[in-house]
Amino acid sequence: MKKILCIILVICFSVSLSACGNKASSEFKDFDTSLNDVKNKGNEVEKVTDDIHLKRLDDLSKTDMTDENKKEFNNLQNRLNSQLVPKMDEYEKAAKQLPAESKETKELKSSYLDVVEQKKSAINELTSFVDLYNQSIKANEDILDYTKLFEKNRSQVEKNMQKANNAGETADVNNFKHKLEQNNKDLRQTAESALESSDSNKVKHAINEEIMPLITAEIKDLNKAEIKDGYVNDARKNAIEMYYSLQNYYETREETIENSEKLKRIDYDKLPQEGKDIEQFDKTFDKRYSELKHSYN
Repeated sequence: MKKILCIILVICFSVSLSACGNKASSEFKDFDTSLNDVKNKGNEVEKVTDDIHLKRLDDLSKTDMTDENKKEFNNLQNRLNSQLVPKMDEYEKAAKQLPAESKETKELKSSYLDVVEQKKSAINELTSFVDLYNQSIKANEDILDYTKLFEKNRSQVEKNMQKANNAGETADVNNFKHKLEQNNKDLRQTAESALESSDSNKVKHAINEEIMPLITAEIKDLNKAEIKDGYVNDARKNAIEMYYSLQNYYETREETIENSEKLKRIDYDKLPQEGKDIEQFDKTFDKRYSELKHSYN
């Protein structure tokens, strides 16, 4: 009787082991099928990366920024944001939906999601680089425009002062001229002292804490000035506009410093420029997965 009972227990145990093995095999096959679908979406990410021709980044970022180059750089940014980023989002979403019930498939899913996160991080770094580079181009163009606007208003100040002087309004002219010269002297000394540092944080601090408050104070000072002559009053309006353009200049100057700092933190040589640069993140996972898959065959 005991012998029969032992035989029955052995048979039941064997059946149980077989059932567990079949379940594990079935779960792995489900995971494998889904993973193939997810990897196809990963292949689409690699294909789009190749289609965008990111190798041009190297040439564009190291040559003079002509109008044609600026246009091409802008097109790269648009294609990254409208094509590559959405494909990456689809790929990530599919990876997060991989079926995982057993401890083994849960570990596999977690490992693969780490791979996907590495790819996403690389693409985000790439889009950040291109976005920042385009922002820097735009900011430098704005700085040039604000400089031209400053010079235009300064020229108008001089013309209106000359008109007032010709009209015999020497008192208003002299008072306003003295005020403007003193303001410009204070601003020039502050700017020269504050901006000579090679430390970008000190320069930004100087812009915010010294230069900008001084410009604001000078605008208020000009607004309060008592002026009777119409030409001198026009000169005051031009001078105020001149200082507003100077405010914009320094705000944008600070923006270019911040963009430059962010660009320096990006390792350009590690940015993905081809599909194979994205694919290389799969290597470690694929090797382990291939060994595991072989054990089920």
